[in-house]
Amino acid sequence: MALSVKDGHALATFRKAAVVTHKILKHSFVRLLEDAFDQAKSITHEEIATHVDECCEHPSKVNIKSPQGHYESCYFPIVQSGGKYDIRPSASTNGETLSDDVIIISLGVRYNFHCANMARTFFVDPVESVRLNYSILLELRRECLAVMLAGRCVGSVAETANRFIRQRCPHLLKFLPKNFGFGLGLDFRESSLIMNAKNQRKFAQNMVFNLAIGFHDLELTDMQKADAQGSIRKLSKYSMLIADTVLIQSGDEPPDIVTKHSVEWKDVSYFINEKNDKDIMPPQGKHYTPEQVESQSAIMSSRLRERSKACAPDRSSLARNEKQAELMQQKLSVKRSEKSSAWSQQGQLSSRADILEVDVYQSAGEYPRDLPSSEVYVDMQGQVLFAPINGSQVPFHISMIKNAVQPDPDRTATYLRLNFFTPGQTASKDIAPATSKLIEQHGHNSMFIKEMLYRSRESQRLTAAHRMIQELRKRFRQHAAKAAEEADLIPQEKLVKMRDQRIPRMADLTMRPFISGKKTTGTLEAHTNGLRFTSKKHEIVDIMYGNIKHSLFQPCENEVMVLIHFYLKNPVLVGRKKSQNVQFLTEVVDASVALDSARRSMYDPDELDEEQRERQLRKKLNEMFKEFCKKMERVAKHHRFHLEFDIPYRDLGFHGVPNREMVLIQPTVRCLVNLTETPFFLVELDRVEHIHFERCTFRSKNFDMIIILQNFDVLPLSINAVPMNELDAIQEWLTDCSITYTAGQASMSWKSVMNLVKGDPRFYEETDEHGESKPAGWQFLQADDNHDGNEEEDDGDEDYSAGDDDDEDEDEEDEDEEEDDEEDVNGDDDEDDDALDWDAMEASAQ
Repeated sequence: MALSVKDGHALATFRKAAVVTHKILKHSFVRLLEDAFDQAKSITHEEIATHVDECCEHPSKVNIKSPQGHYESCYFPIVQSGGKYDIRPSASTNGETLSDDVIIISLGVRYNFHCANMARTFFVDPVESVRLNYSILLELRRECLAVMLAGRCVGSVAETANRFIRQRCPHLLKFLPKNFGFGLGLDFRESSLIMNAKNQRKFAQNMVFNLAIGFHDLELTDMQKADAQGSIRKLSKYSMLIADTVLIQSGDEPPDIVTKHSVEWKDVSYFINEKNDKDIMPPQGKHYTPEQVESQSAIMSSRLRERSKACAPDRSSLARNEKQAELMQQKLSVKRSEKSSAWSQQGQLSSRADILEVDVYQSAGEYPRDLPSSEVYVDMQGQVLFAPINGSQVPFHISMIKNAVQPDPDRTATYLRLNFFTPGQTASKDIAPATSKLIEQHGHNSMFIKEMLYRSRESQRLTAAHRMIQELRKRFRQHAAKAAEEADLIPQEKLVKMRDQRIPRMADLTMRPFISGKKTTGTLEAHTNGLRFTSKKHEIVDIMYGNIKHSLFQPCENEVMVLIHFYLKNPVLVGRKKSQNVQFLTEVVDASVALDSARRSMYDPDELDEEQRERQLRKKLNEMFKEFCKKMERVAKHHRFHLEFDIPYRDLGFHGVPNREMVLIQPTVRCLVNLTETPFFLVELDRVEHIHFERCTFRSKNFDMIIILQNFDVLPLSINAVPMNELDAIQEWLTDCSITYTAGQASMSWKSVMNLVKGDPRFYEETDEHGESKPAGWQFLQADDNHDGNEEEDDGDEDYSAGDDDDEDEDEEDEDEEEDDEEDVNGDDDEDDDALDWDAMEASAQ
């Protein structure tokens, strides 16, 4: 018992062995597994175990720098798949081929006579029942860890596990093992510290255990496999196992898990066989809610997604059209069932909007004391212009003044013309929204002054008044612009720095938008309730976890940068401007490279070395950013915040022009984005109402994609010049996302269209106010297209008839030309008859 409690040196040795075990599982086994599935390569369990065992003996193969001979394998690694499983520590690896279903890996590393052990289960194309059983296993693991406290009985782990399963899922009780792990020490398995119900020994501080939780030979029925894809359909039984090296802490502190490899479902599950439209489980391109996203699988890489795309059968155009018709009918039924349509809601909101009256002075007694009686006076503090009318000073707020003009003076006097905002004028861009609403409210029952002209023999006073009016109007516009800029800014909570553990940090990152200057570089840190970016000029930008709506990680593949992007719920001030998109990136190569004018050979060693260094740098940066994203997720989850990074689907991307230049637009699980060029393009799929394709004709090489948002007050977004060969793939993806679309030949004035849609109370009905039938909802876009198409076909028939006459005339001319050609040929034949043959010509030559 005394030897079971480890000293500081032994604990440090255990931790080093645990780190190496985790690194080998992550960088050796997982990569070998992914490569085997990606390349459809056949590999046996024994070959995988041999490779892992070599990495245990020589950690330098996974970039772990350590003296040779200090590490060795505790046992030959155990790899199992294909339906034959044994979750006992005495299991062995067989020579059968790896199967893409349920895969269990167990390995242990010994460092200076102390062992660390871990086991994980990976799932390929799992069915829903497998996912549910794994979630129960994770809950069971948490319950067992909660009782591994100093002073508790070792046997309490088994008792807690049996009680939990008996209460939650009694049908799984028969699949539980009798032992739930053992103590670790100089011997890999200490027989006196086996965690079963009979062991009455006590946990003590600085003891080290191997906690192994699993289910053995779970049944998989045909009904549960009805929607299965891949090799899991062949399984009738499967097992799952999670094992970790655990260090007992003091008092009531929870145990420390020193083998850190993730056990979350998204990190141990892979979907490599995409399903068709009749399957229950949606494809990866479909939109999920945040709760559903948590239960979905990890995205291994674009390589596996490309394989799944190649293996999946193409959906026919007819089936896609049927699905779109069904989606359109569902949308119409949902819109009709709503209590009030979008147009009425907007009307109610606008009618309830409060219009603030401008009230600077309560009475004439509050006027400035030095107010002259017969001069134009400007109160800079109150933002009021006093204009003398019939000997009395009349105040006008500066927001009502359209402009102030000082015409050329004549020989006797100087002039000042004041123009005011009045009803009936074309709305100016300088008019404040509150002023426009006031004019609209009082325009029907009030008198307005449109223009006033003042004349003075003393030019200095009117010139000074004109200068002050211009300055006041400038200040008012700046203040109004700043107020509008900060109108939707919500004060953020204060950042709580993390002090009790190591802070995840990444240096030398470039932030966009820039805080100041042409470029902003600094360090990004993850803290208790948010992220903090500190620039080299000591400028600080805080981003709270609770304010992050979408977090994206885009690795560097064909781009010149690797980046992390945050789309916020509420904008934050970056420098002096508010921004809802914040991005941190590192450039792999300079965006603009000065090329040498000298011609370089493709076999130039320097050129090859440079390309090799660039590839290695890309790989290294991708790994660094990916690891930093996982650290941020762990920190946020530890403090009960939800943060999950999504990776764009490169294989589903298409090129288009959302702003000024052609870029690659890529979908994610919940968005459609382009993050490499500014301004950023990001559209949330759950806010998309409908998609319309313009200029879709057989003659066109590209088309325009119009994104209509659910908020009809916002003009639709457009992606121009999309190549025509991308149309089918985009329509397929939209159908998978349950988003309706239509296609037309003509370009439309969307401002006018949206005004008509907002003003139509029966937009989603099949009849108008007179009872006549009409296309419901967005079907009118397709209907107009068909109508236009018929007209174009009629015009085409007329053109074709005229063309027939022309063709007949051309045929007659061709026949005349052929007759002339025949006569010419005959004439040539007559001439050839009189000509000499070769013998005669040879005789004459002699």
